Amino acid sequence: MQVYAIESSFAAGQAFTIGVQPNSRFSVALYVQGSEAMLGRFSRISPISASNVTHDRRGDGFVFQSGGSSAPMAYDQDWAWPTITLRPDCPAVPSGAYIAIVYEVDAAGRPTTPLGQLCAAGAPVHGSPPDSDNMALVMCRPARPAAPIAYVVPIATYHAYNSTGGGCFYDDHVHGTSPQWKVSLLRPGGGLGAQLGEPPDPYDPGSPRQQFTHWDARFIRWLIARNIDCDFYTDLDLHSGQLDLTAYQCMLSVGHHEYWSHGMRDAVAHFLKGGGNVAVFSGNTCFRPVDFGAPGTPEHLKVVNKLAENWPGHDESDLLGLSYGFGGGKWGDWEPGTGWINTARDPIGFTVRNANHWAFAGCGLADGQTFGAEDRLIGYEVDGVPSAPNGFNILADTGRLDGWDMGGAGAMGIYGTESASDPRKGLVFNGGTTDWARVLTDGHASAHRIVSRVTADVLEAFTGGSR
Repeated sequence: MQVYAIESSFAAGQAFTIGVQPNSRFSVALYVQGSEAMLGRFSRISPISASNVTHDRRGDGFVFQSGGSSAPMAYDQDWAWPTITLRPDCPAVPSGAYIAIVYEVDAAGRPTTPLGQLCAAGAPVHGSPPDSDNMALVMCRPARPAAPIAYVVPIATYHAYNSTGGGCFYDDHVHGTSPQWKVSLLRPGGGLGAQLGEPPDPYDPGSPRQQFTHWDARFIRWLIARNIDCDFYTDLDLHSGQLDLTAYQCMLSVGHHEYWSHGMRDAVAHFLKGGGNVAVFSGNTCFRPVDFGAPGTPEHLKVVNKLAENWPGHDESDLLGLSYGFGGGKWGDWEPGTGWINTARDPIGFTVRNANHWAFAGCGLADGQTFGAEDRLIGYEVDGVPSAPNGFNILADTGRLDGWDMGGAGAMGIYGTESASDPRKGLVFNGGTTDWARVLTDGHASAHRIVSRVTADVLEAFTGGSR
């Protein structure tokens, strides 16, 4: 059974709305991403209102029945499924990543699937396929800013790769769809439950790329385990102004935050100019321009329109210091009749160029030392420094990535002017690589301790810490 969020975020203390598959009988459970790999049950939920959905109470929960048409819908349409507006049954909902799970039940309200049995028992569940088909990601914004860090989840990028309904921004060789220039936000797959044609990740086969579980869930677990407070938003919140970055000390971008609007860029530029900091633990960041439909039109904030293959001159490097256009990518080859092949990468890591910088404090590194090669920290996409110097302070880099897409070189470091009087204002830390979160949360990775320490150093420094 499929489901999607009508809006990708809701305010703490308010309700949220999901679209549910027509002609289905089901119950709903609310889960949350905590410090563990599996999702944990958060609270019971109660229906506030509905459209083309009826409900009956069964014990301490509800059984829902949706009506409507099951006719196939397209990738660029509002699927207009029946909706339920739900409120968590608890006095306070902390800002965070929540997952609404729908599961089929019989007439007596008994679950008919293994996932449903786990949900009915309040047991932990995995957020990966096939169970993620029954899940909708909904971010809870704070009622008012409370944490020093604003974490921005990339809904536009999730949908850019989601070919549910027959199309996305890419060739989906697995499902036989061709690239398009507009996709709907009102369909399944906005972070969980997507139809994907991406090559599998040989270093993390348990979760698909371009989904919440692969990057953001990992990073959120790390943050929670270390009691690092964040308020959570989506890129639509950043675009629309629902997120006011000036209330924060640091904005956090993780994983593969590829698709940005002009509004997002302008908001971040204003934030940096005012002394805010941006921590990027992502690769291929801000590489492609989009909009979310014209304001005042029915499509506004309901679609993602791809505006071009990349920003002119890869000028996102003027904002964040790096661009994928100067780095490289290696994801494999598609072979008809066989599938994705050659997905493994050479062992490439970062070679240290400025070991005495505060971002490397406590790492025990020396200039010329390489870390992360054994873990394939570099890739599958990595960003690089423009050929014309832009003032980016390279803390570590790679050699030329021959045979990779773009064929540049990877880098990580600081963008912005550091001064002795006010050294940590208006700065960008850019880690440059998509695989940062994987190594960060893999306790067996050879560079786990270093990547974890750098991450902690950056977030502490960018939120007023001593480092």
